[in-house]
Amino acid sequence: MKDENSKIRQNLIRYLPVMVFIYCVCQPLMDVATYWQEYLQITNTLTVVLRMGLLCGSVVLGFILSDRKRYYWLTALILGGFLVGHIWSCIQAGYNQPFGDLSNMIRIYFLPLTTLCFCTFLRQNGRVVRAIREGLMVNLGIIIIVMILSRLTGTDPYTYPNKALGVRGWFYFANTQSAIMAMIVPVAIGWALMKWEKQVLPVVVVSMLSLGALFALGTRLAFFSFVAAGMGMAVCLVLIDRKRWRQSVAIGVVTVAFAVMLPISPMVRNQKAVAVNFEIKQSAFDEAAAVADNATEQERKEALGHAYQLFLPGLISRFGEERTLQAYNYSEDVDVVGSQRLMRLTFCRLLLQDSPESAKWFGVSRSRMSEKALHTDVLTGETKEQVVWYDPENDFHAIFYLCGGIGLAMMLAFIGFFAAQALLAMARDFKHQFTVDFAALSIGACCAVAHCYFTASILRFNSASVYLAIILAALWDLSRRERSAKRMHVE
Repeated sequence: MKDENSKIRQNLIRYLPVMVFIYCVCQPLMDVATYWQEYLQITNTLTVVLRMGLLCGSVVLGFILSDRKRYYWLTALILGGFLVGHIWSCIQAGYNQPFGDLSNMIRIYFLPLTTLCFCTFLRQNGRVVRAIREGLMVNLGIIIIVMILSRLTGTDPYTYPNKALGVRGWFYFANTQSAIMAMIVPVAIGWALMKWEKQVLPVVVVSMLSLGALFALGTRLAFFSFVAAGMGMAVCLVLIDRKRWRQSVAIGVVTVAFAVMLPISPMVRNQKAVAVNFEIKQSAFDEAAAVADNATEQERKEALGHAYQLFLPGLISRFGEERTLQAYNYSEDVDVVGSQRLMRLTFCRLLLQDSPESAKWFGVSRSRMSEKALHTDVLTGETKEQVVWYDPENDFHAIFYLCGGIGLAMMLAFIGFFAAQALLAMARDFKHQFTVDFAALSIGACCAVAHCYFTASILRFNSASVYLAIILAALWDLSRRERSAKRMHVE
């Protein structure tokens, strides 16, 4: 029986690269399926079950293949202990929708669990890193094809639907898609540089397609990411091997060419439209807050409250007019009062103030981050009652409010561990450690962290967190190989 189990284990290790490649390629296909399920208003049970199945299967496979199972037990102990604390905190405030909250916690746990599994896969079979690289390259190809098909068939939902700007493709969230592409693009350019070490044209083609896809998507972070990916890889290549300066210049020229087209980019066109809308909103605010010159302080405050009701009905409904005005310091600037991000953060800050002390450490239930109120569209004048979710727009704030200070500290420590490993590896032996592969993964990780700070697109969306998990695991593997090579040299 022992020999049979050993044989099964060896077969699983042998086929790990194939399984990892399939795992990677499944991701954009599931994203497309999710989009069409939402578009056709049919249940998304299939894709949810597939994602959870892949997570559970990966954890089980990683545990079976791992020769350091204590890390799995330790992870289970830490995550399980924190979950108990979170549930305890939610119960104190009233646990209205426990299943929804627990499913949200599972999505957050997706990142550390998947990263742990991929670290095991990379440790057990060195060819997995190649499977990851090729799988991500295929994924980018699928994403570009989907973007082109959606535009050719007239079914593209656009990055900014209300302005018909940006090519999103059949993907549900533009910010999430921006994060995914930002992580893949530098890896794709790195793949081209490793495959064609002395050729310029193939590298130019890959750079144009990958950077062009980010440019066409049109979010502000997508623009930042294509500049970071293009110029980052160009500079890193010169540092790695000066003899490859032609490829470096080619990547730089492609990046600059897209950057020069900034004035006609979807991002800038959207920002211009947003500026016009804000002028209209400011006029509406000023009109609602207008009072006579001889008005009393109380009359001015009442008029200001009426203006706030137009922009922040949910906050006033939940926390009252006076408290909402105080939270915004009685601002009359629509850039402040009309900011969606600030509105969400303010709602959560006030919600935390109304929560038990334990919420600061273990977070609040997501079900409490919504409010039904009468909303008026300032641009169209349409008024209707609706439920609005005030879940924060950026990941790190969201982790704090959903998981508390302890949860945020754990997430930062988790990501920081991999960053520290990479930095230490470079500090020990920069010349041998800083390769094209290492640079591509590092740039992808930096773009991911930028998205984590500015948007809610990675840490809580499994479609994106899986890519970050893969990149973190691959960076860890490259750092580990450097240490292993040193030990073998000493021996």
